[in-house]
Amino acid sequence: MTFKTRYCYFSLICMLLINVTTPTLAAHTETREKQLEEALLQQLHSVIVASLKDIYKTEYATFNCERITNINEKVTVKRKDNGSIRADALHGAKYFEITVSLCNVGVKKDNVELYLKNDTPTARFYLVSYNITPKD
Repeated sequence: MTFKTRYCYFSLICMLLINVTTPTLAAHTETREKQLEEALLQQLHSVIVASLKDIYKTEYATFNCERITNINEKVTVKRKDNGSIRADALHGAKYFEITVSLCNVGVKKDNVELYLKNDTPTARFYLVSYNITPKD
């Protein structure tokens, strides 16, 4: 076998392996993304419930489904006179803006979008604003 023939066979085998493993990797990536979304929603659950209680002025907040629809990473402006402090988003750190969509909220079964941000020194998320869409 010449070098060119070996190279062709090797290339063909590599292409076949890539085609076989790519769908598996894509499925694993989708599963991983879903797990990360569920983990983040679990961490945000107390903020979501507290926000709904505040919005609807009720003791109990109910909803059927939740989903993260948008995540934006932001960086605050650093102060020129002081160095930035990593734990404090007010001095040049990264923070995130997250949009959480909820369905069948409350008695009227509204759809609600919560806009959350964590640009405080404690890096805890808080409600910035919300949008209620009545169910038709």
